[in-house]
Amino acid sequence: MIRARLKIAVKNHQIAYSLMKAVEPDNQVPHLQITGQPEPGSLAIDIQFDGTVETFIFTLDDMLACLQAAMETLNNIKTEDMD
Repeated sequence: MIRARLKIAVKNHQIAYSLMKAVEPDNQVPHLQITGQPEPGSLAIDIQFDGTVETFIFTLDDMLACLQAAMETLNNIKTEDMD
């Protein structure tokens, strides 16, 4: 079993919740489990994978790209609301 923990800085609980919803489809991947816990000022994401290291790295890279896109989208929505 391979395990990893990501901590992502967030401004509030709503952003943490939205980021977890963005990676929720990844829980459909066989042998992969993703859980998240909002913490003050951050989101802690725990990842467990029962497979090869290579597949885990590709999956983690894909998840990070998804989180980055979600964060950029949330930032754009916030900016547009202020205009």
